Amino acid sequence: MDLFNATPTIIRELGLTHSIAAALYFNGEVLGLSCCTVVPSRSPPAGDHVPGSLRPTSTQMITIHQMGVDRFPFPRMRDNMITMNGLFDDDEFARDLLTTPSFQIDAGAPSWEPRAWKVSRQFADKWGFLF
Repeated sequence: MDLFNATPTIIRELGLTHSIAAALYFNGEVLGLSCCTVVPSRSPPAGDHVPGSLRPTSTQMITIHQMGVDRFPFPRMRDNMITMNGLFDDDEFARDLLTTPSFQIDAGAPSWEPRAWKVSRQFADKWGFLF
């Protein structure tokens, strides 16, 4: 399925963006990232099909980083995660992201739409410095 061109109705009917894991997976699909990419790298320039919220920043293109960072639709957060690498526990971040209320994503909204991501108070209190 071509997720980038899927209508919000199709996205909603398939329930594609109800979880953070699904949203990050689909954003990776839009970027052409393998779900199992573990080798740190620089982000390549984005094609015209990539939404603005997922386009790599200059920091992403010049700094070697974990490619999972690229999946978030928040450029400032991506840059902060890269420049603060080693200053926070990325395993703890991932655990909190995936096992606690972190974000709720509006049903039917594209996973790359930043306004569709609602951060929980608990997650923002702990990880707000990244935003």
